[in-house]
Amino acid sequence: MAFLKYADDAAIRVKITELFEYRKLTALLHMSGLDADPVFVGQLHDLQFQIYQLDAYLESQWILDPKILALRWASMHDALSVFYPSKKKQEKLFREIRVYEAIEKGMRKDCWPTRVSFKKFYTTKSCDVRLIRMLIYAAAPSLKKSWPVNAWVYYDRITEINDDICDVPEDLLTYNGNRFLISILRKSISRSHQLYNRYLQKVTRAAQRYFSKAGKHPNTEQLYVWTMTRADETEALLRARMTEIEPEIYAQSVLLEHMQ
Repeated sequence: MAFLKYADDAAIRVKITELFEYRKLTALLHMSGLDADPVFVGQLHDLQFQIYQLDAYLESQWILDPKILALRWASMHDALSVFYPSKKKQEKLFREIRVYEAIEKGMRKDCWPTRVSFKKFYTTKSCDVRLIRMLIYAAAPSLKKSWPVNAWVYYDRITEINDDICDVPEDLLTYNGNRFLISILRKSISRSHQLYNRYLQKVTRAAQRYFSKAGKHPNTEQLYVWTMTRADETEALLRARMTEIEPEIYAQSVLLEHMQ
């Protein structure tokens, strides 16, 4: 049986605040001046709260109830409707979340996230953050002059990898589609370290190439520093995970009984 990752709604709210800080959404709100609008910020938080509610359900239940899923999605649509009343527009904006949900559901059919490429998985996994960021940019278009939307691609992938590596201990007891943990369970610790280290270096080099051509705007340079800092942190965390968790602990994963 899986456990709930969040003890209550207050714990989810704390997680949202941490997410906004870590993924620099708070910085975007501050730079745009939108942080002075508590209603707008609250609406963003409410949308993320409903997305986390969907995540929490997927992580806590192996057998999914379509009615509960429908209720979760209805709540997400309600939260997004304050920005875009059109159901068609809402569904378009939720498209990637649908894709990520399908990856999580796929585990129930013995189709594991390790079958999805690093790039596709970690790009898709950042869909909620990119949706929130898009809403901020839509409310403050001038942000694009300082931080082009594409400039966040590398930061997003690196921080999503970091999240998977960081969350291994707690995800052992949930049905979370943690690609790193599932890689360890299906490929071995050493092989997973090798594959993740290789991909992390690949993303870091791609970021270096991108920012070397992006000009010398102070905000662009700041995003480059943030990206490289997160890359260094993630590389160090990956090394630590290889030694600080005893191999037998992975046998506690609730996913193992569902793997063929």
